[in-house]
Amino acid sequence: MAAREKARAKAKELTERHERLIEMAAEFFEQQEQAELLRAEAKKKAEAILAKAEADAQSAVQSAAQTVKAMLGAGEAKSAVAARLGLSGAEVKRMIDLVAEHAKATEPNGVQGPEVTESNEVQAA
Repeated sequence: MAAREKARAKAKELTERHERLIEMAAEFFEQQEQAELLRAEAKKKAEAILAKAEADAQSAVQSAAQTVKAMLGAGEAKSAVAARLGLSGAEVKRMIDLVAEHAKATEPNGVQGPEVTESNEVQAA
């Protein structure tokens, strides 16, 4: 009879240990799931921050392009503007094109205002 009691006590101990291990494993998986949710949420926030930063950067580039156009509109030659700003002629042209694209995209019916062209620059020089 003592052997039976001993066996039952040992079985009970093993069962309790097994139940504790099952609970710990469940906690582990819940914690892993929580970690994945936190990562996914952080990734979503980071993507939103990056998207806003890119939009803000585009706005800043557009403002810089407007400044280049204003300098050209003030009668400064394209080469002088490029030299003053440390840009190549191609970069100045890209800025002018950026302003034109923005104007075309924002004006109703695609009507554009006057553009700065090389012939305007020659006349101003």
